[in-house]
Amino acid sequence: MIIQPTSLAAQLWAGAAAGTTAAADSWRVGTLLTARVMGQNDLGKLLLEIGGLTVEADAAGTQLPPQFQVRVLTQGAQPQLEVLPGNVDERVAMQGLRERLPLQNGYAPLLGVLAALGRRPIARLLPAPLRAALATLEAAINKPADVSSPMGMKEAIARSGTFLEAHLAEPKQATPAADDFKAALLALRRTLADLPASRPGATTPRPTADTPPPLAQRPLVAQARAPELPVTEEEVDGLVGQLRVDTRAALSRVEIAQLESQPQAGLWMIEIPLAGVRGYDVLQLRIEEGKPSPGEQEGPWTVGFAIDPPTLGPVQGEIQLRVPRVSVRLWAQHAATVMRLENEFVSLRRLLEMNGLVLDHFACMHGLPVPTSAYSAVLLEARA
Repeated sequence: MIIQPTSLAAQLWAGAAAGTTAAADSWRVGTLLTARVMGQNDLGKLLLEIGGLTVEADAAGTQLPPQFQVRVLTQGAQPQLEVLPGNVDERVAMQGLRERLPLQNGYAPLLGVLAALGRRPIARLLPAPLRAALATLEAAINKPADVSSPMGMKEAIARSGTFLEAHLAEPKQATPAADDFKAALLALRRTLADLPASRPGATTPRPTADTPPPLAQRPLVAQARAPELPVTEEEVDGLVGQLRVDTRAALSRVEIAQLESQPQAGLWMIEIPLAGVRGYDVLQLRIEEGKPSPGEQEGPWTVGFAIDPPTLGPVQGEIQLRVPRVSVRLWAQHAATVMRLENEFVSLRRLLEMNGLVLDHFACMHGLPVPTSAYSAVLLEARA
């Protein structure tokens, strides 16, 4: 891999190459450095952060993970770096991610079918085991009131499916919790597998949405509800076939969030289905624990979220907590939603004060945030 400096690092790089700065010591031959993919520039070269420097990489045909290690092979104006393979766990995770990306889709199609069946008598025509599995899935979906308190939100996160295997590894937990979302999806998949295969052509094609996967290195994207399609008695067989597709896609999405969560690095990707009015919404979360500064007992927390309920439209936010101070930034696509959120400023401040926190900053902006990096453009190529 040939490395060249970007305009951001040119002066630092020049000093390092000449041996006149401390950076030269970190680029000695044989040194191991941590590298992170930042995106691509206009010329198609990768932008990397290596050893604290931002550099361009001429790495055509090379597939790199979001974070990896390199070894300095040669110095000079165009040093050569050797990309080191990750540990076994990282390679397994990357392989799992590559296998699930082409299969995944948002929860919206599956939740849309679930909502439609709940309001139509056609559900009585489904096989009894399938009705029971769908009821179990419905019971695993939280209500908005469930996540309106700290303890309720904590429980909803625990039951989101991200931590299913971790719970099963606990000595007292021999079977999956009935209210875990992934456990309910797995039970639904088993039930669908036991049913007779759908007739060829019975599954009615539906509009497909390329819902971006929950990758840690890309911006959050709210999932809108799927358009509700009428289902007649003659289409029951096709409905079962579509449920197979939607269930597999939802399971792949849960597993991508699990693979992207990095507890050792203090990062978790979580999606929580919520039962709204005449349908279901999805709350997407990115929870990150920062490292404490010298003299601090705990580091800052950053929680990003995205949701798209029909009554508000797409809403995104970022909450930064450095006890006891809290900073809140919100973005809403609709101007009316911005006004509604701004009107809750006083209530939010009082609620935080009741819990011993101080609202240090609050801003609500019209329009959704524009991604500031090219992570999505680079990483989503793996999904094609």
